[in-house]
Amino acid sequence: MRELTVLADRAAVEQSVAELLVKEIIDVLAIRDECTIVLTGGTVGIGTLHAVARSPRCADVSWDRVRILWGDERYVPAGHTDRNDEQVDEALLRHVPVDSRKVLRFPSSDSGLSLETAAGEFTKMLVLEFPDGFHADVTLCGIGPDGHVASLFPGLDHGTGTVVAVHHSPKPPAERLSLTFEALNSSRKIWIVCAGTDKAEAVHRLMTDDAETTPAVHLKGLEETKVFADTSAASAL
Repeated sequence: MRELTVLADRAAVEQSVAELLVKEIIDVLAIRDECTIVLTGGTVGIGTLHAVARSPRCADVSWDRVRILWGDERYVPAGHTDRNDEQVDEALLRHVPVDSRKVLRFPSSDSGLSLETAAGEFTKMLVLEFPDGFHADVTLCGIGPDGHVASLFPGLDHGTGTVVAVHHSPKPPAERLSLTFEALNSSRKIWIVCAGTDKAEAVHRLMTDDAETTPAVHLKGLEETKVFADTSAASAL
């Protein structure tokens, strides 16, 4: 069951989700040795992580016990400002004491690997990290005006298994790596964050289960799937 929470504006979405994310990590680490989170880029996703870094409870998180990866990545050189991991580093990871060995980054285009080989290498790394099968506690996703999530766009092959190489993204850069829906849906909780009138039609299609045109409909967390939208993004409902 997909739940919708409507908040006043983008800042309210970012703050609310940041508080929930910090609480979830703390709660998981109270009963398990590690917590795995899947992060996203995008304006609201990065704004949410800025809010996490500012949270009074951020210091209560044992960040060295948090495994971090991304739902997708642009296949550009390491450190490039277009990379989701570089944006997340700037917003959050450079401000908290993470264990770099638990930050699982997609390969970059300057690795010398073809896109397909890079997808295979990252898949192998996930098998080593998750010998019982890939899973996450929380996955954060944005949603595009066309209804895409991660780099799973309408009309493109969404792949099988864990990782898909995306060769013809309609949104530049054209080459990307992405977790598949199978991988994303192995998360206990999936939270979709969005704001702005440009997302209104996509949110409407998502909430009315228009799977034909809106890939985001295929997101289904094992325990919950929630959409956090500001009033502008929810205005077509």
